[in-house]
Amino acid sequence: MSLHRHSPSIYLAPPPYPIAIRPERIAPRETELTVQTAPEPWHALDYTVSYEGVTVFTIRGRPWSLSQRRTFFDTTGLPLFELRGSWYDSSRLDLRLPGTRHSILHARLRVEIRAPRAEITFKNAGVERGVNGPEVKLEVKDHDLDNMVHVVVLGGQNIAIIQRVTNSRELTEGQRLPFRFRPKWKARVAAGVDLSLIAVLVVIIGQRVAPNPDEGSGVLERDV
Repeated sequence: MSLHRHSPSIYLAPPPYPIAIRPERIAPRETELTVQTAPEPWHALDYTVSYEGVTVFTIRGRPWSLSQRRTFFDTTGLPLFELRGSWYDSSRLDLRLPGTRHSILHARLRVEIRAPRAEITFKNAGVERGVNGPEVKLEVKDHDLDNMVHVVVLGGQNIAIIQRVTNSRELTEGQRLPFRFRPKWKARVAAGVDLSLIAVLVVIIGQRVAPNPDEGSGVLERDV
């Protein structure tokens, strides 16, 4: 059985104004982003984020922390922000500036069957007014029954599509037992949308990925 799924044909619409958590990486045109779980270490909290073959962000996770903190770094090694879970409510996550308690993004994961996969709220840093821009609310919705494809929606318009890669030839195998394939996603992002924002959404979605049903139990590692 082929493990390859073609990218669904979903029209993306640029937002009416740029939206970002950081303005440096706003897509000038429709862009494809790749988010790959690192083959090392043993846990699945480390990622690399690239587009056009160039790594633009790296993520390092701390599996033993109560919040399972993940820190995003730019290409120079500068920490950009930290994604933290809530020890008392696994459905809530916050994105903070490094070393501070200031949250720049809030995420609530689905707790009801018909609710969106995730609801995201943040202050827009993509407009001229910077961090004091209007509050933006996004929804991440499932597009298929297998939960392999998700659509990011702003005001009823699709601004990004996130698809999990299922072709084994494109996946990297873990370097330690049980040597399972590490999860990987490709995201198509509309012009005017911050690439770092979409990278954060992919990592949030990745918390609850399940093994690929085409490959049987245990072939793709659970990222929890």
